[in-house]
Amino acid sequence: MTMRTFERLPQHWQRVFTLEWEAVCAGSKAIAAVIADREGNILSEGRNLTGERRIPNPAAAHAETEAVRNLDVSRYPDKHSYILYAGLEPCVMCMGTLVMGGIRHIEIAAHDRFGGAMHLMQHSAFIRCKQIEVRWTEPFLGDMQRAFQTIREQLYNHDEEKKQRMLTDFSACNKAGVEAACILTGHGFFTRKKPADYTANDIYTAILQIMNRKE
Repeated sequence: MTMRTFERLPQHWQRVFTLEWEAVCAGSKAIAAVIADREGNILSEGRNLTGERRIPNPAAAHAETEAVRNLDVSRYPDKHSYILYAGLEPCVMCMGTLVMGGIRHIEIAAHDRFGGAMHLMQHSAFIRCKQIEVRWTEPFLGDMQRAFQTIREQLYNHDEEKKQRMLTDFSACNKAGVEAACILTGHGFFTRKKPADYTANDIYTAILQIMNRKE
């Protein structure tokens, strides 16, 4: 498996993980997305806001919907050519937002067997006619995505039964990332410092080191 340091990631994936750690530090889910042009320039971004109260009802404030909502189509009108990079497979709501928002190219790090909706695109004639291209990244990025999500649940989810169900779901495709994150949190990484005292690079690097030792 190819494993890259944070600095060697493309800019858009660095930004996805940076936004995800911002979400964790704010109490939201570790999920983010960015929209970039073909040259890799980031045009818009969004992160999960569901654990925050900046908006009256944050339940629908998912990463992909925020990224599409934040795309300035008056400034960047060629929306069909842009690529949305998503840390986690979009849910039904986000899939619909991507379709209606004009996004036709999507790259995803982690499969989501429980809440992911990409397979549903084949069941809609309307969506099929949009000819949306979906690509999946190298497995390592999926492991890292699930590691960030696992850290969030270990830090904030106090319902042990629900948390274990979630970690089992995360492990379905990305067991290595979940195990590395459990090792990190179990060894007191967050007793010495608060989550906000670390950067996304710090977290990514710590997970990478554990995964390298387990290889």
